[in-house]
Amino acid sequence: MKRNEFFLIMISCVCLVLAACGDDSSETTAQTSEEADLFEQETGIGAPEQTDVTLRLNWKFKGEFAPLFITKEKGFFEEYGLNVEVLEGNGAAQVMQGVSQGNEEFGITSTIEPAQGRVEGMPIKMIASYMSRSPFLIVSYPDNPVETPKDLEGKSISLSISSSLANVFPNFLAGNGVDESKVQSFPVETSARNALFFNKEVDAIAIFSSNEYPIFEKELGLELTPLYMADYGFDLASLTVISNEDFLEENPNTVKRFLAALDKGFAYTFENPEEAAEISVELFPDATDIETTLSQIERLEEIALFDGVPFGWMSEEKMETTLDILEESLLISERYDLADYYTNEFLLDE
Repeated sequence: MKRNEFFLIMISCVCLVLAACGDDSSETTAQTSEEADLFEQETGIGAPEQTDVTLRLNWKFKGEFAPLFITKEKGFFEEYGLNVEVLEGNGAAQVMQGVSQGNEEFGITSTIEPAQGRVEGMPIKMIASYMSRSPFLIVSYPDNPVETPKDLEGKSISLSISSSLANVFPNFLAGNGVDESKVQSFPVETSARNALFFNKEVDAIAIFSSNEYPIFEKELGLELTPLYMADYGFDLASLTVISNEDFLEENPNTVKRFLAALDKGFAYTFENPEEAAEISVELFPDATDIETTLSQIERLEEIALFDGVPFGWMSEEKMETTLDILEESLLISERYDLADYYTNEFLLDE
């Protein structure tokens, strides 16, 4: 075969491959467009004003974030006409800054940071909260249990000095008739907090049920005694989605589609926890394992309580309670109307 003939054949082959790839891409785009159009027909929600958006997490991967990645990996965002990049983070401050400045469309924080941000004039609003029950938890060893707040008297407890738990703890004690002078508290860095408890140098530790609780039980190889602060008047909402007020006003269809996709993602995760854990470990093999992630998903489901409303629905009573706790604990210096903090208007009714 002559050299020129060889090159002509090679060029033809390349053209055929490129054409085939182009056909696949067009087919995928058409399919995604059809799904987005179907959503519009079923819900009456128009086309998204912005299709490329980011969701910034307040920390590295943990099981309570699994539904967010499942929504992405199972194609639910695409189904609703969106291309969403889910990004790990490095603290709530980064999330708040990115969203308030318009550099990120959506962010994940607790309810505390957005409430504080309002005082600082940040144009941020909460649009969904996926923990309708507080994850704040005090755990102790079964041979020396803390089963009620009063049981803390005469005992010691370690807390993370950087956690909001440390700020609300004195009010938790006072609100439950506990003499604070009889409780030995150790607010220290997180690693030191854990070491104190693991070495049994303290009787109890304040942690988060949806993240640290399964890790602690696995590490210690025993079932710890839980005391849920929500059962004793301290029911702070957490795992909250925030967005910029200007973005919300200018992109209502985008926001509604985004939250509708998350609703489907959370439902799928809780219906298929093993698959969700496997997908999570494939995405973050160095950060977790299937057993831990599965336990964290199960703990998340225990406090994601939504009956007859979409996942993420925020009740007026819960938000009032949250603001009461923050105000009493001096975590916010001013308080505004509820509508300044959150809205359910972008969540689709069941």
